[in-house]
Amino acid sequence: MKNEKYYTFMVVPHDSQGKGFSLRIPRKLLYAVIGSFVLLCFLFASSVVYSSILSRRLVHYRTAIEKNQEQKEVIESFSEKTKEVDQAIYELTKMDKQLRQVLGLESWKGKMKLSSKMKSYLPPSQVEEISEKLKLADAELEQRKESLAQLKAWVNNVQQRFAATPSCWPLNGYIVSRYGYRTYPWKGLHTGIDITGRYGSPIKATADGVVTFVGWRQAYGKTVIVQHSHGVSTLYAHNSKYAVRVGQPIKKGQVVCFVGTTGLTTGPHLHYEVRKNNRAINPIAYLNLNILTASRAWRE
Repeated sequence: MKNEKYYTFMVVPHDSQGKGFSLRIPRKLLYAVIGSFVLLCFLFASSVVYSSILSRRLVHYRTAIEKNQEQKEVIESFSEKTKEVDQAIYELTKMDKQLRQVLGLESWKGKMKLSSKMKSYLPPSQVEEISEKLKLADAELEQRKESLAQLKAWVNNVQQRFAATPSCWPLNGYIVSRYGYRTYPWKGLHTGIDITGRYGSPIKATADGVVTFVGWRQAYGKTVIVQHSHGVSTLYAHNSKYAVRVGQPIKKGQVVCFVGTTGLTTGPHLHYEVRKNNRAINPIAYLNLNILTASRAWRE
């Protein structure tokens, strides 16, 4: 081509012995080579920058994965913890129900319920706060368990004490002679109460205890004595026959003898006494008792 321009590059040696040479390159070709080189440099620089950005993103992504794994482990730990809290609350609720049954109270259902299922995500800022709350919940549960255990032991003791306290009628009937001084049918101190009943009707123990006497006792006729706790005993007299023997443990409501007319009597009835430390006291105070009214008698 006539109008095409060229660039000539010459290489000249420093010494006179060497032979120089020249290189003739078309201008367009030179521009193309230079442009390609610049483009390659730009692409190389871009790849280096992109690789650096990608590496940082990979590091951030790996860190995020590790944090997510840690959060997953924390969430699983919280899930197990809440299951333990649920179980503890279930046990406390069960014990509460048992105590209320013992005390004769109505059942109670709490409105608050802890769930063992947690959300799939927890903000990291709440993890420490929830951990502290769970620690406080653990401490509170331990205190509740200890308090409830003490309450249950106390109730068991009260229940046993009440079972061993005379608290009911030994015979279905009505009182014809009360405790205290009287002039009829015999003059003097009446140490118990007389309850009417049909001949042969069963007479029941008014408290848990152990039979300490079965036999004839002068004006009492056929007599049964039952020893209870805390120095309290009960006496059943004028019986027709016995249903227990000496040394036999009995429960409240168990038949111990039957209505009769033995001893000094004017007809079939039960002479019933309550004694404390072998001293006769008014049995009226020990009829139709509940735990509350019985506890008042314990303080006397």
